[in-house]
Amino acid sequence: MKRALYLVLKNTPQAHETLEALREKGYNGTIVGSNSLRHTLDIDPEEHHFLNLRHITDVDISESILCVFVWEESTIEVIKEEVRLHTDNFKSIKGFMYSTPLEDYEGSD
Repeated sequence: MKRALYLVLKNTPQAHETLEALREKGYNGTIVGSNSLRHTLDIDPEEHHFLNLRHITDVDISESILCVFVWEESTIEVIKEEVRLHTDNFKSIKGFMYSTPLEDYEGSD
């Protein structure tokens, strides 16, 4: 059965190294820049004259990175072990991960 692994990491050079290590091992996923609710609501709209989609989606200015991996359950477990190894169980890089089963999956692998 396919599973989705959701991984959120603080946007740091070490997080990018972790993702590069996963890519080198052949794992692919989708990455979206994200910000915490607190960080987003702390932005004073008076300070910005205009915003565009780059401000929302640009990973370089985001506080964190959301990664979604869709793989078979056994592969998800291997990816999780790699993440634990590279983040020292989330001690060296702040973040979290969780996975959910995908009962109704369609798409190309």
